[in-house]
Amino acid sequence: MKSGFAQLVAAALLALSLWQFGNAGLIQAKAWAAPILIERAWQKTLEARQPTKPWPWADTWPVAKLEVPAMNIERYVLAGANGASLPFGPGHVARTAEPGETGSVIIAGHRDTHFAFLHDIRPGTLLRLTSSSGRTQAFEVTGQEIVDARLRGISPLVAGSELVLVTCEPGALLPFRGPRRLVVTAQPSQQLGPPDG
Repeated sequence: MKSGFAQLVAAALLALSLWQFGNAGLIQAKAWAAPILIERAWQKTLEARQPTKPWPWADTWPVAKLEVPAMNIERYVLAGANGASLPFGPGHVARTAEPGETGSVIIAGHRDTHFAFLHDIRPGTLLRLTSSSGRTQAFEVTGQEIVDARLRGISPLVAGSELVLVTCEPGALLPFRGPRRLVVTAQPSQQLGPPDG
């Protein structure tokens, strides 16, 4: 009787272990596959001139490509700055100008993944933003500021055709997202920087 119970417990533990390893493998597979699928969707978006989802059930799609040539950084910007998009890349904030259009574009991203580089960016750094129509605009970083979102939202910072990149404050010790945001502003520039290589 004890032997049968021990075998049942052992089988249950083995099944639980395999299930956990399977989930871990699935997460790793998603982390590996998502950027490839997003890049392919971006290429199809440029070719077709219409939004293309990276996978059929996606709640988001690429709307722009953000580059920081001096830092060798390339990010695909997804539609919406929400839980459906931010795990996979920076997101375009709704109700701000669309990339490539006149007006201020706000893009948000996680501080510990896609926008981790923001704390190293300095005034004068060149940024390139390519819209889904294929138009590339150049911007030069003009400022960096920590803002308490409870006291002052991000929108009042926007006063023209600028690019605003937002992330949670780097180095915050709390394990959860606090109210402080790092806001990087960039103004239009005539210089496009080195071509893609």
